[in-house]
Amino acid sequence: MNIKTFCVFLDAGHGGLNPKLKVPNNYTTYPSKCWQHKNSLFHGYGWFFEGVFNRAVTVLIEKYLKDWGFTVINVYDPILDLALGQRVKKANFASSSFSGSLYLSIHGNAAANLDARGFEVYTSPSQTKSDIMASFLFDEVRETFPNWIFRTDTTDGDSDREERFYVLTQTIMPSVLSENGFFTNYKDALMMFDPVFQDNLALCHARAVVDYVKHLGYVF
Repeated sequence: MNIKTFCVFLDAGHGGLNPKLKVPNNYTTYPSKCWQHKNSLFHGYGWFFEGVFNRAVTVLIEKYLKDWGFTVINVYDPILDLALGQRVKKANFASSSFSGSLYLSIHGNAAANLDARGFEVYTSPSQTKSDIMASFLFDEVRETFPNWIFRTDTTDGDSDREERFYVLTQTIMPSVLSENGFFTNYKDALMMFDPVFQDNLALCHARAVVDYVKHLGYVF
């Protein structure tokens, strides 16, 4: 199977920035999916906007995958916070044109406990092809950031956590959702805001996709 017949659907979670408005109201998901830190500028006046981070990383993933010959379809809007049903419907409809596909949803995490940090990856319950992709992604991130914190659920023999998130259960192709640090934690937020970290993180996701499709038997 040729890699050109495989499609990666990319989803940057939540909203982006409306250039017509001022901080923090320019963030289309405000007041949710964001956090204000007192001791750094971040996206403006200390605000860290998850959707802006998600888009920055997803754009880089797209670039790597296209450079390597993949077909990529974005199911998110650059500014608006599209409904989950719209994103999934677009992917499900387009997937019939390809021999294989993958849905990859990029997020940052948040917690009431401001000490919470680290990376985690989610799939739907039970063992599916999604678990294979999740394992490749987890391994790539752990190898690249060995000193980070990794939040796992190994009760079923692998590292991914399992939840019935909409994009994981309503997609007809394998689907993985990554939570790439806690923007409510100052140390993680500093990492997540760093362009070098974003690029390395995107490369981890792109390499995991390559690992996954090679496992399925695709050739470049």
